[in-house]
Amino acid sequence: MNLKDLAQWLVEYVANYPEKHNQIAIWREPIVSCAPADGRFQRLKEITVPDHALPQDLLPDAKTVVVWFIPFKFHIQMDNTGGERPALSWGRAYLSTNDMITRIGDALKEMIEDAGGKVALTPATHNFDKQRLVSRWSHKHLGHLIGLGRYGTNCQFITPDGCSGRMGSLVTDMDLGDHPLVTVDELCLIKSGKKCGKCIKACPVEALSENGLDRSVCYARLRENYHLFMEPDGLPDTTNVCAKCQVGMPCSKKSPLPVNQQVPHV
Repeated sequence: MNLKDLAQWLVEYVANYPEKHNQIAIWREPIVSCAPADGRFQRLKEITVPDHALPQDLLPDAKTVVVWFIPFKFHIQMDNTGGERPALSWGRAYLSTNDMITRIGDALKEMIEDAGGKVALTPATHNFDKQRLVSRWSHKHLGHLIGLGRYGTNCQFITPDGCSGRMGSLVTDMDLGDHPLVTVDELCLIKSGKKCGKCIKACPVEALSENGLDRSVCYARLRENYHLFMEPDGLPDTTNVCAKCQVGMPCSKKSPLPVNQQVPHV
């Protein structure tokens, strides 16, 4: 097995998912990257929280970290563009995508194990910490370290196919190599020294600035959105959505900047 095989499987799985599970087709083609489970991941404890899990905490003989990104189709993004509250369709898309990512992880685990490998998925103890408002297994930070994308000013994860989507990851003892999709330092216009700031203006509670995100203000808004709009529709308590900084942005559908270093001709 190699990353190309895994990527092709993922593309076909997402393409066939709506018909197989009686879902609306709301996803574009997924992308995936991987990297050796080496010393680079020690940085997780510096750039996130000191008790962030390492690949070897999930799988002692881990050799590779795999992260994938599933972008939403444009009509789902447009549904949530404008206004100060999230569209109900966005909450439903959030929920159905999380369910799909769980199924993807389980299916990939079975596939890799059939090929003779071992896989670890995120255990329950590494879920979102509601007190500190952080995750002890951050798909976004993993994706940054392996070159799937880069963080934007909106604290969303900008990939070659934008920031509007959902992510998943796994750890395996199979050696799949080092395959970054992004090699430049920044994909965010502001972070690269260009003019933008649309995500800052779009935040309905002014939780965003060029200096970062006020997590407590943002999370309070997510909970308010849930109780006002998602809970009455019967969506579960985990449906914490807003994403006004994630849609209608220059980075929503694709990276606004080149994702790889341009080598000058000599």
